[in-house]
Amino acid sequence: RPDGEVSVGYDYGLVLYALTELGNSAAGELYEKTLSLADDTGAWAEYYRDHKPQSTRCRPWESAINVEALLHWIEREYGGK
Repeated sequence: RPDGEVSVGYDYGLVLYALTELGNSAAGELYEKTLSLADDTGAWAEYYRDHKPQSTRCRPWESAINVEALLHWIEREYGGK
C-alpha cells in the first residue's frame, strides 16, 4: 500500500517468491523478515501493521503461501531440486 504501514499476511510470501524467481539479492533479507513474522505456532496473521500482527491470527491461506515461498527460497539458495 502507498502508506507502507499495512500489508496482507501473504504479501511477504508473494514478494519473496517473486524476488527469488528474479534472483534479486533482497530475497535473503525478505526471507529472514518472513520467518520472523511467524507466531509461536508457526503461522502468520491475516494482516500486519508495521510488521506486527493485526486481525485474525493463525491463517492457513497466508501461512501456506509464506511457507511455500520460504521453501522456494531455500531450494534456490541451497541448490535443491
